[in-house]
Amino acid sequence: MQLIIQKRDPVDISLLDEYLNIKELPVFLDNEAVPENYSGLILHCAEGGLSISCSGNKSASPTQINFSSDSLQYRLNTSKRSEGLLKAIGLDKYSLPLHILDGTAGLGTDAYIMAAMGCQVSMVEKSPIMAALLNDGLKRGINSADPLQKSYLQRMTLHFTDVISHLKGIEKSAIKPDVIYLDPMFPAREKSAKVKKDMALMQKLLPANDNVAEMLDMALRTAGKRVVLKRPGKAKPKAMKQASPRPEFQVPGKACHFQVYLTARADSQ
Repeated sequence: MQLIIQKRDPVDISLLDEYLNIKELPVFLDNEAVPENYSGLILHCAEGGLSISCSGNKSASPTQINFSSDSLQYRLNTSKRSEGLLKAIGLDKYSLPLHILDGTAGLGTDAYIMAAMGCQVSMVEKSPIMAALLNDGLKRGINSADPLQKSYLQRMTLHFTDVISHLKGIEKSAIKPDVIYLDPMFPAREKSAKVKKDMALMQKLLPANDNVAEMLDMALRTAGKRVVLKRPGKAKPKAMKQASPRPEFQVPGKACHFQVYLTARADSQ
């Protein structure tokens, strides 16, 4: 997917080199017009942080990782330990602090919810654009005036790499994450209903994973207590029986479900 940078003067974009080779990317100032025939992604760099948009959807506002957003705060305020994600990682079972490795961090929303509930969360993200957006969101959040949000974000760390390489690096370490959470990108839905703006962008940035089995195998060899695999649609008992490897149990959700694999055999549902 093509990418250009659109920046406001005098915003410094040199820090993006940690994630993107900006010398090889076209850079436009805000007052310069993007070519009409351009059909890729635009990374906006302004005083308020980074955001991303798609030139083919000019009516949609750019997507920015904002841990103060109303939608995320509403989800946080209504979250309970019985919520699917939180039950799947074992928050209703294990005592805190619980170290979670989120192997496919994406927009960081699940990681934020887990951190807000008291977990230490290591986020792994392989997309350079997504990692840059996450890093920007973390910095803005930590520098915010909200002490509670700052305390949540201080429990989150970001690793710019792919999850398999990261897991291989810690496989033989004496200190392992308690839980490894995997939320691989689902294939685009073939439905008439429009996909949400942020999810549509995610599907452009993060193609559907074709190595889920390898990720799961590495996670099962590395997690101290359990591995949680998020899957689309409702939980289907018959599908679980046919899965290989077979999860110990599933936790249902509204638009997805969670398959839970126990690695500490003394555990029980």
